[in-house]
Amino acid sequence: MKLREIHWSLYFLFWVAVMVTAGALLGAVLFPLAGLFFHTGRTPWQLVGNGVRIGGFYFAIWAPGTAVVLCVMRAYRRRHPESR
Repeated sequence: MKLREIHWSLYFLFWVAVMVTAGALLGAVLFPLAGLFFHTGRTPWQLVGNGVRIGGFYFAIWAPGTAVVLCVMRAYRRRHPESR
């Protein structure tokens, strides 16, 4: 299979992976900070684990739809370069 045939699939998967990773990293940073602020009684590693899981999950909900929109935007801009 040529790369040209699977180009949009790879572009879509790239954006989904980037967004889910960003959500996991954001959760890993924000959950321990919130745990310190609210005195949850959990260890920092428990908070990091929960942050990665919950942040990745919530970003995974939005990632496919956002990736489709980004793919359509890129395709439109490639077909209509003068409208930028």
